[in-house]
Amino acid sequence: MKRIIYIITILIAGISFNSCDDELLEKTPLDQISDADFWKTEGDLQLYLNRLYNTLPGWPSAGASPSLDVGTDIIAQSSTWFGASNAGRLDGTVSVPASGGGWSWTNIRNVNYFLENAARAETGNLIDHYVGEGHFFRAWYYFDLFKKFGDLPIITEVLDLEDETILYGARSPRTEVANFILDELDLAIAKLEYASEVGPSRINKDIAAQFKARVALYEGTWEKYHQGTDFAGSTDGSGFLQIAADAAKTVMDAGNYSIATGDVDKAYYDLFVQTDYSGNPEVMLYKHYDYLTYNIQNSLWNQPNLSGMTREMTKYYLASDGDPISVSDEFVGDATLDEIEVNRDPRLAQSVMAPGDLDIVALNGDESYFSIPDMTRNPTGYSIEKWRSKEIVENNQRTRDIGYILFRYAETLLIYAEAKAELGTITQTDLDLSINLLRDRVGMPHLTLNAITPDPEWPDYGYTIPDYVQEVRRERVVELFGEGNRLDDLMRWRAHNLFVGTRPLGTTYTAEIEAEYPNLTVNGEGFLDPYVDFLSGGAYGFNPDRDYLLPLPIDELTLNENLTQNPNW
Repeated sequence: MKRIIYIITILIAGISFNSCDDELLEKTPLDQISDADFWKTEGDLQLYLNRLYNTLPGWPSAGASPSLDVGTDIIAQSSTWFGASNAGRLDGTVSVPASGGGWSWTNIRNVNYFLENAARAETGNLIDHYVGEGHFFRAWYYFDLFKKFGDLPIITEVLDLEDETILYGARSPRTEVANFILDELDLAIAKLEYASEVGPSRINKDIAAQFKARVALYEGTWEKYHQGTDFAGSTDGSGFLQIAADAAKTVMDAGNYSIATGDVDKAYYDLFVQTDYSGNPEVMLYKHYDYLTYNIQNSLWNQPNLSGMTREMTKYYLASDGDPISVSDEFVGDATLDEIEVNRDPRLAQSVMAPGDLDIVALNGDESYFSIPDMTRNPTGYSIEKWRSKEIVENNQRTRDIGYILFRYAETLLIYAEAKAELGTITQTDLDLSINLLRDRVGMPHLTLNAITPDPEWPDYGYTIPDYVQEVRRERVVELFGEGNRLDDLMRWRAHNLFVGTRPLGTTYTAEIEAEYPNLTVNGEGFLDPYVDFLSGGAYGFNPDRDYLLPLPIDELTLNENLTQNPNW
């Protein structure tokens, strides 16, 4: 058994899934379904749900905009390959779409259809479990829309033409939508089995509880930090934060997962370059890519990928003594790639390439080492080592079948620590149960609640937060670097002060890099400045009165006069 989601195509005789978007008027989410012989057994439910599993994230397709924090302040995208900076959200250049724009209800329609029909199944011991998976997916799809648009209509049934009240209804307020999502996850948790009962390839009780914690943390911090703005919810966020802490603790107490450890100098790197995570105690769910059916999705990330860590990101990593680099006696400098990793949190050395790092292991065993970054693939010079496969398998290609992690236990620990910190109830025991386990993996000193070293260069969020909140946030950024959380974090923390009017920088434009890549753009201090010509005004132009939510498309507002546009669009 493997803790995997296979990339598969479901071919069911007599069943054809609908691929169109936004047709809420359709009776069912299927073009046609001959269901006289379907919905009879738990196997039918599983078969339908497999289609929904394939909608979960994975490595990006060829030519598509990559995910994994690209376009935020911590990872810059190579414009050479994709033709743009991919920073539209932070740059404030998103425009009101005529249609589409992420306002899609296809997946919700599909899962509503499943939940309406699942009760028809008559045989099998896992019927309730699969119904629980259905509620999980409804929460998953709603949360995706929720992060983009805030207020949403709550639709839990497949609609007829006669259902005009729902079809042309207004959006429910964000706090109500958040509670609906959490209610869906409560239903999922109540029905789902643990991995020991259903195998590691499917959504289970722990995964749903962690997702519940993720949703509650998002909304708790959103409502806390957006109070007094056009984006505020109806609470101060504390109730959601307590839900987040409690949900995370249930996963911790269940004891089914733990932090993957090993050599402190490579355990973190090793976690992200595995094909088969079935035996990994930390990975709760992942998407498997089979080398035999390889496509370019994997190579975009697991070879030297088409993006670079930013200089701003490198500053989050502490010195090896556990103090900020701004005050540590251990810090030797960070101007060049030669010194960036010296006496730093080992996660930096295991996330970015420096001269002398092992780069390639050939089929015959020969090794070659990193020296100059490939600036055609990497705009900052900080080549990402996380997910970087180093073994050559054939035709001068690197290993390309690295799994895509969807849920890992480290996030549970970080959610728990952050929720407790935001509530002001965090204790040293809480830190030892969470953040300090992550530090143990890489041999870093523990975070001690009553002995936090003040950092004169702590990120300026535009508001004052306690030092323990600063350090918990720092730990989250470092541990989850590049895993697709950064945009959500910036939005829920109301963190525009960090990036508005700035742009990402790279490493020093040394003579060695210049000799290989002449005429690159640098700033006045000699650091690579790749975004100066790609951001609309030479710096991030995010509008904090508008850009925390996306605009609804014009055609939806025209069709339904009860829908209102998001603030200031």
